[in-house]
Amino acid sequence: LLSSCVGSMIVVSTETRERWRVVFEDPGYWRCGLYVPEFTSLSEVDYMEKHDAPELFLLLEGKVVLVLSEDGAELREVPMERGKLYVVTEWHNAYRPGNCRGVALVVERTGISTTYKKLK
Repeated sequence: LLSSCVGSMIVVSTETRERWRVVFEDPGYWRCGLYVPEFTSLSEVDYMEKHDAPELFLLLEGKVVLVLSEDGAELREVPMERGKLYVVTEWHNAYRPGNCRGVALVVERTGISTTYKKLK
């Protein structure tokens, strides 16, 4: 991860090829990371996850489509738009349509509990 210091401020590059990379955290409170969905279409998404606390998503570059479900069965696709914050509390996953570039900033509470649900 490329980062630099400007005085006491840390500057972090959003370049990443990893699925999830924590770039900063305040232990015991919150963390933020760069998220690059591994899936490239809805048909590839084979599981959903749900946390015991809200998660905030912000599209940084490219295209990311959130896959959401209140019941873990009926799925809906929400293409992310720049300049909008998405606060997710339900079952979720995401994909990058057509394997395009797509990076989202995610902010979440530390110590969250995650439940996974297989779709296929």
